Amino acid sequence: MGEGQKIVPRARIVCVSKDDTCVGPLTKAFVNAGYEIVAPRDGAADLCAVDLRHQSISSKKVKSITAVLRHKSPDASVFFLIDPDLDANIRTALRRFGQVIPATTDNEHIIERCRHMLRSRNIAEEAGERIKTLSALNKIVEFPAIETSNKRLNILIAGAPGPTASACITAISPFADQYTGVLSAGQTLRALDHQEFDAAIFLPIKQNNTLYSVTRAMRRNKKFAGIPIIHIAATSDDLPMLAKNGATEFLLQDHIADDLGVKIQVTAQRYRLLRSMRGFLRTCTGVGIRDKMSGAFTASFLARHGARLCVRADQSNRPLSAALIQLTVDSDVETQPGRKIMHQAARLMNRITRAEDMTARVGPDTFVVLCPATTAGDVQSLAMRIDGVLSNTAFRDGQTNNLHSVTAATAVTTRQPEMAIEELIAMLIKERNKQVSTTPLRQSPE
Repeated sequence: MGEGQKIVPRARIVCVSKDDTCVGPLTKAFVNAGYEIVAPRDGAADLCAVDLRHQSISSKKVKSITAVLRHKSPDASVFFLIDPDLDANIRTALRRFGQVIPATTDNEHIIERCRHMLRSRNIAEEAGERIKTLSALNKIVEFPAIETSNKRLNILIAGAPGPTASACITAISPFADQYTGVLSAGQTLRALDHQEFDAAIFLPIKQNNTLYSVTRAMRRNKKFAGIPIIHIAATSDDLPMLAKNGATEFLLQDHIADDLGVKIQVTAQRYRLLRSMRGFLRTCTGVGIRDKMSGAFTASFLARHGARLCVRADQSNRPLSAALIQLTVDSDVETQPGRKIMHQAARLMNRITRAEDMTARVGPDTFVVLCPATTAGDVQSLAMRIDGVLSNTAFRDGQTNNLHSVTAATAVTTRQPEMAIEELIAMLIKERNKQVSTTPLRQSPE
């Protein structure tokens, strides 16, 4: 990040508590996670947290609170923090206004849910902005439809048999067309390879169970990342442990009978929509929109869509960061094999980046990754990942079948308010020119 740039938060969160103050362990956890706590009157926020613990709750009270928050922050997601033993009818009423998260003293799972909600919002907003830009072009464009289906669910249940498993089966039966039960991590992986599931339920497991590894592996795998996993927690004290092991969807064991059926239906439908939007963002194309060889967006489309993202960033008061990636091939890039290696590396870079990020080619060996609602620190992590993956990948030229290596020189920056997309790219180039060229540590392609 350049000198003199203001450090911006990952998101702005409004906290509403019983005494109308934003203090305590919850706000400290938000600040430690990189979020900024704002008052409801301070303008639009990204998330609204309403703490309803240790107090009486009525639908009228919640409706009025939600109305005020949505008036000030119409784009924000609202979620409620409740006591684990709250009545089922009240939990059902709260879900009409936002997501419901049981919590006690530890807030790790709340932070994880916030990350997931923000990521879902970013994907949806980028899909909407991308459609606007494509529709405004006087060119032929192609993109898949964004749609979901209402088919009955195929659900995977993993864990030991017993009363909890029986309760889950009873709760999901009205919504499930088929459900498959497995006992171990190995059986879970085999079931995922042989069937297509709309959702998964992981029963209460011990801390060192290998099903946690399956959870993390599914989140990293492109094929399985779109399958929601609802982890059942034996007690509310287990929720932070589940979050630390990669879980994003939670449900207490005592809430299975009343909440699991509706939750799995809504969650599966939401994930289907997210998968559809991700597919749209990765495959939308048309005349002059993507570079045919590298698969990245063209510089002209970057100028059009980047201008729209800059305006959106000013309207929403969210950061817009970018990374410049300059690739170097250990072969003459002007030759046919050298160009093929460059294009292979560019396509690999497209797969590394998130669906909501925009990778554009601005030079023969230079690419820009535009990341909406992302801080410079997070973009730096993305640039380091791109550098690490490319530096440790061996590419074949397709003619001599020889192995080649590719290195990436990176620079990152965050857009300042009222800055145009051209100024942002110029700042990136300036940052890149300041750096001293170094050879990164990498494995030998041999």
